[in-house]
This record gives sequence, C-alpha cells and structure tokens, in this order.
Amino acid sequence: MSTPFPFGLINLAGYGQMRGVTLARPTDAVRNLLPAGLELGDQDVTPKGTHPLVLLFNNMIRAELSFPNLMPSLTYHEHFIAIPFTYLSRTSFVPGYPGPYYYLVKGYLDSFFATLGGRYFWGLPKELTNLRVTASQYNVYNPCGRRLTSLAWKNQSENTFRSIDELPNFNPIRWMLTRPIISMMPAAIGPFFVVSEFNIQWEAATLRPLQTKVEVDVAFVPGYECGRYPISGWSPGIDQSVLGSYELQAPWKITTIYPPLLANG
Repeated sequence: MSTPFPFGLINLAGYGQMRGVTLARPTDAVRNLLPAGLELGDQDVTPKGTHPLVLLFNNMIRAELSFPNLMPSLTYHEHFIAIPFTYLSRTSFVPGYPGPYYYLVKGYLDSFFATLGGRYFWGLPKELTNLRVTASQYNVYNPCGRRLTSLAWKNQSENTFRSIDELPNFNPIRWMLTRPIISMMPAAIGPFFVVSEFNIQWEAATLRPLQTKVEVDVAFVPGYECGRYPISGWSPGIDQSVLGSYELQAPWKITTIYPPLLANG
C-alpha cells in the first residue's frame, strides 16, 4: 500500500525491539473489542471460531520526527493489544477503502511525549503508565503500581537472530503487521476514523524465535480475561508455529494520518 502524497512526508521514525505474541481468541470476544463502524473479516491465521489478538511488548529507541523541531529523540517502552483483519463496516458513516486494517485496542507507554503525540496526533489509544523491563521479563503496571500484565520469555541458544526469509512461519504475521493502522480522531475517541502506516524496514530486519508466557492479572480490556497464556508451559517459537512468539528488531517509521477515502489497498 502506498501512502498518499503528501502524508508520507511527515513521519516519526526510530528503531524497535518488538516482542510479539499471537493469541487465538474466540471471535465474539475479539469482535466486542471493536468500536462501532469496524467489523472483523475473514482470516486464515487462527482456527475457525477464533480470531488473532496480537500482543506487542516493544522497546522503541531514538524515535524522531522527520521535520525540524525542538523535541528530543524518544526512547521508551510500550505494550500494545491489536486486532488484524478489521474492516470498515457497511454502516460506518466514514467512507473509504474497506480494509483490511490493523486496529490498536489499547497501548501503555512510559513516555509522556510519546503518549501525548500518539493520542492527539495519531488518534491511538495510548495511556501513560509504568513499565519495568528486564533481560527476560516485561511488566506493565497501572499508575497506582498494580501489575496489569506481564510477558516472560526465553530462547534456546541456537535461536539467534536471523533474516526474515529464514523463518517462513512469520510470513502471515508480517502480512498482518504491514496493514494500515486505523484509529479514531479526535484523541482516540472518535467518531472519525483515520489511517496511518507503520512501515518496518524489512530488508534491515532480523528475527528470532521466543518461547513465552503471558500473565494477565487484571482484565484491563473487556474480553481479554485474567489468566495465563498458554495455560501451562511455554508457547512455541515462530520457528515451530505461525502462532509462535518472536522478537523482531528493525528500523521503523509511522506516517502521519490521512482519511480512509485516500487509502487504496
């Protein structure tokens, strides 16, 4: 998908260390996470009766705007919950390219400026909170200090970073991650939908499989229940399954927003 001119000229760019987990959740539960005007579409990543729910636990490094400004570069952590294969519904009063899009349900960050810009410039539902990251664990807390969720990971010694092409199970995940992001303005509330693109520099990207476990201590998103994912043991890595976990390292940029009418697939 090509960004309509001139919206690709203004962007935020940086380097990302992105740890991803793809859950197969009941379709009805995922559908209930969408705002009015969006609907789920067909997909072939998870089994029938389920829909992918993407969890990302990111370290974003040296993020900078593409035009002269007084803002320093930003390095921060962020946790996102996202839904791929989303479409503008026929009842949406916002016309435009129907999709598929990538919808961000909720984001938690530990940077005030990244939270502010994400919500008010991109329409992304970002919230400022506390995140603590170690060499093998990622913990997300609410402002009062209560843990909401966590990711723990491990990798086998042979699972070093490789080129994307060496791990074909990642191809469907890559396809999902390259769909345009659909968000809501003003301030991630709506009622207007807008589109932006999170572009990863794939030729410079490297990937490694991770085994993970996610714990949800508080049901901070309706339909995403408290519990452990998987229920026991560790998830497989992306080398073993399309639904396996991974760590992706790559330069990235996100374009400024534009209306769905200018999206062309």
